[in-house]
Amino acid sequence: MESFKERHVTWLENFYDLSVSIVVYQISRNLTQDVSIHGVLSFIILFIPVWWSWIGVTFYSTRFETDDLIHRLFMLLQITASAFMAVSVPDGLGKNSEWFALSYAVIRIILVIEYLRTRRHVPSANNLTTRYSIGFSISAVIWIISAITPPQIRLILWVIGLTIDVGTPLIFTKNTTLHFTPHVQHLPERFGSFTIIVLGISILGVVNGIAPHNWTLYSILSSGLGLGIAFSLWWIYFDSVDGSEIRDLQKNKRIYISYMALHTFSINNWIYCDRGKCRTSSFK
Repeated sequence: MESFKERHVTWLENFYDLSVSIVVYQISRNLTQDVSIHGVLSFIILFIPVWWSWIGVTFYSTRFETDDLIHRLFMLLQITASAFMAVSVPDGLGKNSEWFALSYAVIRIILVIEYLRTRRHVPSANNLTTRYSIGFSISAVIWIISAITPPQIRLILWVIGLTIDVGTPLIFTKNTTLHFTPHVQHLPERFGSFTIIVLGISILGVVNGIAPHNWTLYSILSSGLGLGIAFSLWWIYFDSVDGSEIRDLQKNKRIYISYMALHTFSINNWIYCDRGKCRTSSFK
């Protein structure tokens, strides 16, 4: 059923965003313990799948407004998989890497099932849901296979699987998403919700960093600067974001892709510092 109405972030979506932010926090802790080239590369390798799993769930929900019992149960399963991913992050490229890979694969498999359900309930989206389901299924299978391969080969399979995951929507966007573009109100709110949680994590990083130390002029100044960075980022982001990049999707896809890429870059930096209406589809 198509509708023209305002959409806001739901409590369940906020719950999922919070669960993913816990994974992000775990990855950031790894980085604080190993601030080196190896540590930074490890951070990036683990962060990108986490970020892309969030992107997949978010873009599905912004295109298809679904809130039935099955969808809620699937979302709770994805939150559970995110929790297992968070547990796997310590030594996520070593002994826990197979569990990290399986957790990511579960999130993507559930996303594929969601698209297949949408294919049945929203026939006009068959082109999009079919192609996305095929691409994401191939990627999920590769991630599952990686869990039973040696660590050296595992990382290569991660790169291949993630390339297919990212490439699927980029290749098919032009011809399949014309009538199912991201909601110009809902999607910026999702980005904003996740951003505010990550900024909260950066404040937690400042608190954890200062807690073991005595209150001295240096420690007070350091904590003040850390909080100042978080406050400044909040001010810059939330004083200017209005979803215009999403509204320009059909006019200029480069702006749209840049919008997502800059969020990825920005969230990485925040961690390290330790409106309108559009057409949507829904079914019950």
